[in-house]
Amino acid sequence: MPTITRIGTQKRAGRYNVDLDGRFAFGVAESVLIKYGLVKGRELSPAMIEEIQLDDQVAQALKIALNYLGPALRTVHQVQERLNQKEIKPEVQGLVIEKLIANQYLDDLNYARHYVANKQKFQPRGPLVIAADLRLAGVDPNFIETALADYSEEQQLAVAQKLGAHAQKTNRRDAQYLQQQKVVRAIAQKGFSFDIAQASAANLDWSTDEEEEEAKLTRQLDKLNHRYRNEPARSRFYKIKNKLYSQGFPLDMIENALDEANLD
Repeated sequence: MPTITRIGTQKRAGRYNVDLDGRFAFGVAESVLIKYGLVKGRELSPAMIEEIQLDDQVAQALKIALNYLGPALRTVHQVQERLNQKEIKPEVQGLVIEKLIANQYLDDLNYARHYVANKQKFQPRGPLVIAADLRLAGVDPNFIETALADYSEEQQLAVAQKLGAHAQKTNRRDAQYLQQQKVVRAIAQKGFSFDIAQASAANLDWSTDEEEEEAKLTRQLDKLNHRYRNEPARSRFYKIKNKLYSQGFPLDMIENALDEANLD
């Protein structure tokens, strides 16, 4: 059987070269060197050499995976993608994933629960977007369902209302009707159901007065009058009227403002 004739260090820390019968045979990590008790003069069977090399590949892949896991929680699928990028063999990947799961470095249900909690507190999102993100991360549908069960309707309403208040402020220059539509749409786009979006928007303070709405209308009318300034007077009148109506201003208010405006 081949005999170890030399063990030398590599430039990479923690790596060693193993020579068999005077010729370089393979490199190993220090952990593998220790595990198999590799020393000069030891004989190695072909099966043992194959086992050592496989173990070394696992050790290297495990190091890649642990470095990837260091900054944040990851899913099994994400770690597999990382190992694929590093061209790690599928059989080695399987052994690495088993070790990571056994040592609780990987736990997709725990990942899903943390993700749901994060999207409630720091990056507000609704269940629909969260579920889509988790599916993309490769989380099992059953784990997604379990994690989202912790996101109660009451919590969703609270998070959605904060998003709605921001959207309300962003669109404060719009007519109230259009502003409400935009708020509901903004909430729904963040992954909340239409019912939650409507309910949370309805809980916002929509109190306003006629003077405020008239001021909004006047600002929009002036902008539209400038936009259509090259149109004939009659065409300009109807285009402005239709546009203001589509923006949610009451028809009687529009007609009064047009009567008072100088569109010539």
